[in-house]
Amino acid sequence: MATVTESAGATGTGTGSSKGSGGLLRSTWVQALAVVAVLVAGYWLTRWAGSPAWAGSFPTGIGESFMAWLDGIYAWIVANRNDSPLFLYFFNYVSVGLGSAVVLINQFLTFLTWAGVTVLGVLAAWRIAGWRVALVVLATFAVFALTGLWNESMTTLSLIITAVFISLLFGVPLGILAGRSEGFYRGVRPVLDFMQIMPAFAYLLPFVLLFGIGNPAAAVVTAVYALPPVVRITALGIREVNKGAVEATTSLGSTPWQILTKVQLPMAKRTILLGVNQTIMLAVSMVVIASVIGAGGLGDAIFQALTKINVGQAFQAGLAIVMLAIAMDRVTGAVGHGAHTPDIPEKYRMPMLGGGLALVILVVALARLADLGGWPRDWSVDLDKPVNALNDSVEAAIGPASAALGTWTQTWVLGPLNGLLTGSPWWLVVLVAAALGMVFAGWRAALVSGISFLAIGLLGVWDNAMDTLSQVLVATVVTIALGVLIGVLMSRSDVFAAILRPVLDFMQTLPPFVYLIPAVALLGLGPVPALAAAVIFALPAVIRLVNDGIRGVPKGTLEAALSQGSTGWQLLTKVELPMARGSLLLAVNQGIILVLSMVVMGALVGAGALGNDVVLGLAQNELGLGLASGLAIVFLGLFLDRVTQGRRAPRA
Repeated sequence: MATVTESAGATGTGTGSSKGSGGLLRSTWVQALAVVAVLVAGYWLTRWAGSPAWAGSFPTGIGESFMAWLDGIYAWIVANRNDSPLFLYFFNYVSVGLGSAVVLINQFLTFLTWAGVTVLGVLAAWRIAGWRVALVVLATFAVFALTGLWNESMTTLSLIITAVFISLLFGVPLGILAGRSEGFYRGVRPVLDFMQIMPAFAYLLPFVLLFGIGNPAAAVVTAVYALPPVVRITALGIREVNKGAVEATTSLGSTPWQILTKVQLPMAKRTILLGVNQTIMLAVSMVVIASVIGAGGLGDAIFQALTKINVGQAFQAGLAIVMLAIAMDRVTGAVGHGAHTPDIPEKYRMPMLGGGLALVILVVALARLADLGGWPRDWSVDLDKPVNALNDSVEAAIGPASAALGTWTQTWVLGPLNGLLTGSPWWLVVLVAAALGMVFAGWRAALVSGISFLAIGLLGVWDNAMDTLSQVLVATVVTIALGVLIGVLMSRSDVFAAILRPVLDFMQTLPPFVYLIPAVALLGLGPVPALAAAVIFALPAVIRLVNDGIRGVPKGTLEAALSQGSTGWQLLTKVELPMARGSLLLAVNQGIILVLSMVVMGALVGAGALGNDVVLGLAQNELGLGLASGLAIVFLGLFLDRVTQGRRAPRA
């Protein structure tokens, strides 16, 4: 294969460098395995020495003091919520305003009646995205009605509208500022990184503390969680506007405001609308999670069903959420003419906006005269009994096998790995984390990794953090193995890619909460179903990145390799994978971050560890435990993110 890479390199495609990168990759993995071997040796030395004092777990004194301090802050806020000027004249007003906004939107939807809401939604979708998307919206409202969850769906929709409005109100101006100011962009970027690394559950506690339980806290936490994409993508759109157009406008004497409103915003419109789409999709997923803090709606229906292990009820609510997510994705994707919906000819849109509004008013008037409100529950279709019966049949068929798989995974994989991380000297684990950062990404990542693990220890949640880390590592290995395999197969066959692409679109549209339903149905409660849900949740992103990376290898390079007689396996391992290294590293990075967010959410189905501490902190008003665990999750995410970003390629 030396002649292959030399020949291909001579064509100017850069394949010759892939040989060096492949050797570097092998050297990196050898070093990483050596670092892990040191950890294993330290673990066995500790056991052989009978767990001496120098080899214990991280001391908990500082962490306990920190949690007690946070609990004191919580107690003070509760005691002074109605006396402190900060709450009396700011947070309480914000809370009342947001709660009123959600209630008013919900009341407006109730006033329209189910018939008016349906007609308005279908006609708006028809006008924006065409008749096919209008049918999707109609099917969505039909699911809301027939599952008997119309009122819950309207509550969720009201929360989404409120949260998205807040996100866009702050996110678009911040994105514009970041796009026009390099200094502001550099300053806000690490904040956005931090916000996107933080798992959704970690957002809940601070906002409950400030706004209490209920819709206000749910609206704010959803808005904040959904904020980063619109800021990033708006800034990207502004920064990518053709500089020649800006310079030409400036030379004509235009003011900065005129340049922004007449050139940059119109030219960046499509990109900004893509950010709006991403913000809405994140809001849909977060509103479901916010059911834990009293948001109500469809998320609460799923949460209650999972608590009772009622798969049928969880399926009904999950189906409604899935349809809501798909409908909103298709409509907002069409607004920006994004990847989902192409430009729609005028003849396929709703013909007259005025006629459509007149029709909505007529339908609402007739519905009010007929005293219609929400969809009558007597008209709903009860799906929980047949779904539960099917689940019982499946569980009877595969129950022993799934139980055996769960026991084997816990006994031979999760247990030993968790024992290695918690049974090794804490200082050795910190050094190993720093060493892995150095091996994979350089000294900056090493510093971040070491500090992250020290911070986890100082927070007083070392053992549970190591338990979470072991779950994340196991799920990530499975995710990357499956993702690379399926991604390679997808890159090899256009037919398979065409079949799989809509499936991946569908999977990436689903809110993460929904993945817990089939996992619990098939595997019961415990860490194993949480890991299974995490794997399925993270797979689409990994598959797409692997496929795109391999398909991005220059055709001239492949032809040169084939002309030298390379086999398919040699072509893959010696040319395609090394040249797609950047995409593969990004796939690993995204896979790990997505797995981490989902494993933490798995606390709702018995995964335990840090996620369970966050849930306990919410349920029992233990701010110290919940916030310390949430911060530990952030530090784990920071470590995993930096290590898997890889070394930056040196500049030529």
